[in-house]
Amino acid sequence: MLSVEIVIPSWNGQAILAQCLPSVLECAREVNPPARVTVVDDASTDDTVEWLWRNHPEVNVVALHLRRGFPGAVNEGVRAAQAEVVLLLNNDMIPHGTVLGPLIGHLADPAVAAVSARVLKWDAKTIDVGRRIRHLDRGEIAGVGHNEDFPEVSYTFFASGGAMAFRRSLFLETGGFDEIYSPGYVEDTDFSYRMWKRGLQIIWEPRSTFLHMGSATFAPRKGGLARLFGLFRVRYLSNRNAFYFYWKNLTEESVRREYWRNLPRRATRAVRSGDICYLAGLLRAATMCRRLARRRRDEMREAVLSDTAVFEHLQHLSRLPSGILEHAGNQH
Repeated sequence: MLSVEIVIPSWNGQAILAQCLPSVLECAREVNPPARVTVVDDASTDDTVEWLWRNHPEVNVVALHLRRGFPGAVNEGVRAAQAEVVLLLNNDMIPHGTVLGPLIGHLADPAVAAVSARVLKWDAKTIDVGRRIRHLDRGEIAGVGHNEDFPEVSYTFFASGGAMAFRRSLFLETGGFDEIYSPGYVEDTDFSYRMWKRGLQIIWEPRSTFLHMGSATFAPRKGGLARLFGLFRVRYLSNRNAFYFYWKNLTEESVRREYWRNLPRRATRAVRSGDICYLAGLLRAATMCRRLARRRRDEMREAVLSDTAVFEHLQHLSRLPSGILEHAGNQH
């Protein structure tokens, strides 16, 4: 049986942890011995660390002195982990039923890089993270935002960083989350895509379900102008990091040509519609061209599948019967 550790990055999340952490600690007892729970505090300005020491001494706390953002906090938490398998959770997630067994079972297969859990919104009815099957269209990934509440174990384009399990050794060996995406967004897509290009697989596991409060850190639910600013920031980061992703990860020449051929049209459309977040993200990405080019060269050395082959492979696998995968997920 693979050992498990639950890693939770958190920034100014004391109030959120107070709501969610007790359920996670209960979930940790699903396995024997119980999974260790590690909270990575990303240089919070609230009293998260002191609160954890006072109220949850059973939790391992990694306190960062300088803010690293979500990717950096995750990387530090995984380095500090001691188990073979890491279950990565947002601090605003709670398990909805039994979750650990199916996730762990898939990771006994060395061909599986990560397993993405099913995530519902806080109402326990609406799908938040489902199976994501994507394809290429004019050099970009089509179907972004589409979540399918697929009822069977299957494959998915990427594992959501809010609730995903992976082998600690593989995560560290392949560089973990790229901190160029800090403070967050798209780093989980980047990791999953790099794994697909290395010939590995990402599994969708609907038998493990979590509830998600939703944008509790980047876009607080209350606060008027603060929430509006948070939502604007989310859109900016999503756009900026999407440019980072494409400029770093598209390595097939024909796909790259198609992407760059269509970029002026997309930018013109953003100008006409006044999409400030898109344009600001594009300008910021332009200052990172050299760094992204170096990362792209690194990825080309590691890849065994082309960009086109990744999506063809995913489409093929997603049509296979789920029986074999379900059997694998039960071996825990």
